[in-house]
Amino acid sequence: MGRLMASVTKREDSGRSGFRIRFYCDKRQREIYLPGSGKKAERLAERVAGYCETLARAKASNVTPDPDAQKWANGTDGALRDKLVGWDLADPVSPKLATDEGRLLGPFIDAYIKSRTDIKTSTAEQYTYARKLLVEYFGERHPLRSITPSDADRWRRWMVSEKGLAVATVSKYVKRAKTMVQEAVSDRLLPESPFANLKGGNEANKDRHFFVDRPTTDAILAECPDHDWKLIFALPRFAGLRCPSEVTGLRWADILWDKNRIRIDSPKTGLRFCPIFEELRPILKAAFDDASEEELMHNAFCIRRYRGSVNLSTGLHRIMERAGVTPWPKTFINLRSTRRTELQEKFPDHVVNAWLGHSGAVAAKHYLQVTDDHWNSASGPGSLVGSLTGSLVDDVQEPAAISTETKKPRKNGANEGLRKVVTDVLATPLGLEPRMTEPKSVVLPITPRGRIAARVRSLAKMFGLLKRSLHGVFSVFYFF
Repeated sequence: MGRLMASVTKREDSGRSGFRIRFYCDKRQREIYLPGSGKKAERLAERVAGYCETLARAKASNVTPDPDAQKWANGTDGALRDKLVGWDLADPVSPKLATDEGRLLGPFIDAYIKSRTDIKTSTAEQYTYARKLLVEYFGERHPLRSITPSDADRWRRWMVSEKGLAVATVSKYVKRAKTMVQEAVSDRLLPESPFANLKGGNEANKDRHFFVDRPTTDAILAECPDHDWKLIFALPRFAGLRCPSEVTGLRWADILWDKNRIRIDSPKTGLRFCPIFEELRPILKAAFDDASEEELMHNAFCIRRYRGSVNLSTGLHRIMERAGVTPWPKTFINLRSTRRTELQEKFPDHVVNAWLGHSGAVAAKHYLQVTDDHWNSASGPGSLVGSLTGSLVDDVQEPAAISTETKKPRKNGANEGLRKVVTDVLATPLGLEPRMTEPKSVVLPITPRGRIAARVRSLAKMFGLLKRSLHGVFSVFYFF
């Protein structure tokens, strides 16, 4: 690979002080000059020399360079960046850096949102509101490169403390900001995203859950002025459709009366089917009978007046107030959440997932609720939990008898595989040695060779005991 060691030399020429860095790349000597003097400048030059050597070694070995060295190289500009690009040690400079769209926050976000022709109108509105929050905090013409990770974290805290946004809402806009700024990294406008490690928080907000029970549902339906509003309310409440996208996009051809199903072509999750539930059928049938033959012939929408991303919450809130119902948060999401909770009580998880178009994990995080009926069923008289715990306490079972039987071993032609309970082989006879407990029986397999060994050990122990006894007798005799 040739010589690669980088060197740092201090230079003072014509009143100019600096450091010359030399290293080898592609078997040729390269040189970089960094102006400055003092220990701080010298340490910077040594660090730059290390980065250059690391990049040159990675290129010579045809391996991925160290991330820190690559980040430094792509973060340079001017003549130094041109040199590194020419030596193929840094990525080429993006032409967008010469424009406002590549350098300034506001113009960059505007260009990004305009380029996202693949997203829905509602998603584009979320990006637009995230832009509003970013520009309000940083400024319209704030340089992208001057935003640090600490600045990004302060922006997140500002949304909570100054704007009063909920943690779930802040998390949503943090994700939008991370997506947009990551585009700047992909376009080589930034070496890394200052929002990359920013944590938005949990998007699930259980405090804003509201279960729409049947009396409340009936009261609101009674105040709906026409079939459009009855369907706008009933489709999320009884079929779990997303509103407005799935509700306003439903056509009469999607109502499969003969199969008792609704065909839902969701912009978010694609095609799915759900049943025409018993509670929904009369409302849907009344709206179908009211439709003209021309509307049915041309496959008209079930909802006549409203289309696209419209704000239906305000109109529904007026209807709720006329019904004497206080509007709840997340109006249509809680209608869908209520239906998911009801269906979860009656059908398997995978079935409800297929009908409503989300996973069980998403349902547990965002939709499933603990209702008053759950609490009453658990704590009331005759509850299932009480009956279960009562049976555990009252029914005391006798302990199972311990079996002492042992199975006979398989017969073996080579050795008989006999078993014998040995109690007198390894245990010292009582009376001659101090004992704390009775000897335990030991079950040992006795083979022909094993029987001989056991007898030898037994005779040896007996001989030892006899020897000690005789020794004691002779000692007493000698004493007298």
